[in-house]
Amino acid sequence: MQIPAAILQTVRENPVEGTIAVCKYALGVSQACEDWDEPTHEVLLEACAVILSLAEHELIAHLNSPPSLEGHMGSVCNNMQQFLSDTQAEMVGQTSAKKMEALKKGFAVSLANGFGYEFTDGDLSRLQTLINELRGLLQADTKLDDGHKRRLFKRLEALQRELNNKVSEVDNFYALLGDAGVAMGKLGKDAKPFVDRIREIAQIGWKAQARAEQLPGSADNPLLGSDTEPPALS
Repeated sequence: MQIPAAILQTVRENPVEGTIAVCKYALGVSQACEDWDEPTHEVLLEACAVILSLAEHELIAHLNSPPSLEGHMGSVCNNMQQFLSDTQAEMVGQTSAKKMEALKKGFAVSLANGFGYEFTDGDLSRLQTLINELRGLLQADTKLDDGHKRRLFKRLEALQRELNNKVSEVDNFYALLGDAGVAMGKLGKDAKPFVDRIREIAQIGWKAQARAEQLPGSADNPLLGSDTEPPALS
């Protein structure tokens, strides 16, 4: 692989930001090349393949047509370079809208008499680990249908955007619970790795909510339950 592992990890953790990173890397390589050569062609090809794969699995909303790969190497490289440039601009536009929403939520916390749900650095680190583990489980799973996987990936991305020390709402922490129920219904005991992590995410959100509402630190959310194993399919 020509694309650095660190960039591919960003793609796994945040497909939109990862797409921007892939485009920047490949365009940087192509712009540093005085004339088209095979190593540069390989980098551009890999970058386009990553983006088209993400779009195919609906992990990014991508409207640009794939680059034409017909003709001599110079023509193909020019096509791929233009495709990456257009894709980068499109993804930056998408992140601008998402960053605007995050900024609005941040200001909502600071303007509403400072009220908000607070997370420790340890909470945020654990949440990031759980999100990454869930993404890995989804990528490896062969039983859940693609539509359910896409919904879960999108929920994880929405939660990832809210990983701040103070937030104005915790809705995204509970949004995954419905998907956990679907996974239990479809996978039975095989859903346990998903359910355990989703339940822990919801518990972290609940603890922040309990602190904000001045409930006892030991208070548990009775709706989250304490089952250690999903029920078997009948």
